[in-house]
Amino acid sequence: MFMKDYHVHIGQFNELYYDALEIFDVIESTGLISEVHYSSTSTCRNDVELIGIEEEIEYAQKYESNFLKVKPYLWYIPKYAEENISVQSAISSFDYCGIKLHPFAHQWNFQDKKHIKQIEDIFLWAHENKKQILIHCADNQSCLPNKFEKYFKIFSGAKIIMAHSNPVFETAQMVNKYDNVFCDTACINKESFEQLKKEINDTKKILFGSDFPINNYWNKLLFNKSKSLSKEYEETCAILKNLNYE
Repeated sequence: MFMKDYHVHIGQFNELYYDALEIFDVIESTGLISEVHYSSTSTCRNDVELIGIEEEIEYAQKYESNFLKVKPYLWYIPKYAEENISVQSAISSFDYCGIKLHPFAHQWNFQDKKHIKQIEDIFLWAHENKKQILIHCADNQSCLPNKFEKYFKIFSGAKIIMAHSNPVFETAQMVNKYDNVFCDTACINKESFEQLKKEINDTKKILFGSDFPINNYWNKLLFNKSKSLSKEYEETCAILKNLNYE
């Protein structure tokens, strides 16, 4: 069975740079993944400019394979809103599969009219074009799974993916409540994964996401687990292959 990986990264992450073509080669070598949806962690740099991200994506889209399809997310950040870069302008250069939001790394201010306008435009674009919105979720107030809930029902054509499924119970509430809300398995541990399967009414709404290669970075830094990128990715896939992913 071939799977999609809905959560892959390229680009600069702290002191390391992950070359897109090398990352895709590693993924393709497993023979398990037929399609990846990726975003650039270079977006987290303080000096990030949209043109630099577009150059990375242009390079990444040069990947040639008869087996693996690669599709980019635009990681849209408040800085673009403050620079009056509209959503329509930001997504005009490529056929993006969706937009990524990371409310912890980039603070969205719901009291700022520019921020609110761009958030609404993101959901509207995804709704009208049947695209994805990948939202970083975690157990802190800035990025709980219900942070953008008021948009889920209004923009029902958008496919919302709760990245990391964290916290599990709150994630399951959103997934079970809305037909267009899904979750992914990025960086989820075995215990949380088993709990997630119990809490989610329809386990087909649990999508495979690896967070690769960022999972490899943190495993080395925090747990002193020194594995090759290919070994890390193979193990991530092996843990999760028992589900029927979309």
